[in-house]
Amino acid sequence: MAIINISHVSKQYGKIHALKDVSLQVEKGTVFGFLGPNGAGKTTLIRVLTGLITPSSGNCFIDSEPITTSNKQKIGYLAQQPTYYPWMTARELLYLSGRLYGMEKQNLNKNITRMLEICGITDAAERRIGGFSGGMKQRLGIAQAILHNPQVVFLDEPVSALDPQGRKEVLQLIKSLSEQTTIFMSSHILDDVQRVCDEVAIIRDGTIRIHEKTKTLLQTHAQSVVECEFNQNQDAVGFKNELQLHNIHASVSHSKVIMNNSTYELHQKQIFSILAKSQWELLRLEHQEATLEDVFMLHMQGGKS
Repeated sequence: MAIINISHVSKQYGKIHALKDVSLQVEKGTVFGFLGPNGAGKTTLIRVLTGLITPSSGNCFIDSEPITTSNKQKIGYLAQQPTYYPWMTARELLYLSGRLYGMEKQNLNKNITRMLEICGITDAAERRIGGFSGGMKQRLGIAQAILHNPQVVFLDEPVSALDPQGRKEVLQLIKSLSEQTTIFMSSHILDDVQRVCDEVAIIRDGTIRIHEKTKTLLQTHAQSVVECEFNQNQDAVGFKNELQLHNIHASVSHSKVIMNNSTYELHQKQIFSILAKSQWELLRLEHQEATLEDVFMLHMQGGKS
């Protein structure tokens, strides 16, 4: 069942078309990854879905209802660069947010304590937000976004300000939250999206280029590769040139020669014969599984959607 339904949404700022006839559905209980380069329309669509801006045309529905001020309680939102009153403590900010959502005081205080614990900032609950690091503000933002138990949470670059350990913890939190709410997140960190997202959509120039389940996307739109790394770049170039003489396609990146796994398997005997007869110093030969980055780069370079 689709909890987010976007139907032919466009957004225009003067002559700039930020969104162009976007249609998209997100199933309930999904961790949905939304990818695209800067200026592609990611944040614009999230702002439309959260009711912060209105589309020039088209409609958006959350749980079969159009987005209005009366049903925004169904939505949680963490902006890409959240800003808070620096003189407030974390607990005070969450209390203010809960009251604005109409939460009763008794339930609100219980929820605040639980959210502070879930997001790992209990020890900083009474500290002024002005002294928080970027990562702590991000955790506070997630706590604020899920405080009122929304049906859908929109996270715009939720781990961009975190160190590796913080990213890991927040990603685990996001994955666990999917048991009780739907997560719609944008990110530039493709490895993180691949780890936690059930489905992925890629937007480019305001249009959706592809939308698939993550596993299907990797199986059908990306290929695993074999990397041959040499001690010197000139050795890699020499190996690649020799492969071309045998009609074996490969590319060079620094001191690595890269070929599709299917090409490697088809010409494996020839490849090892070429290596055995050469004086090149091969450091490693390694299979690399297909990644979401491969798919993303394909579509950013004008590949077919």
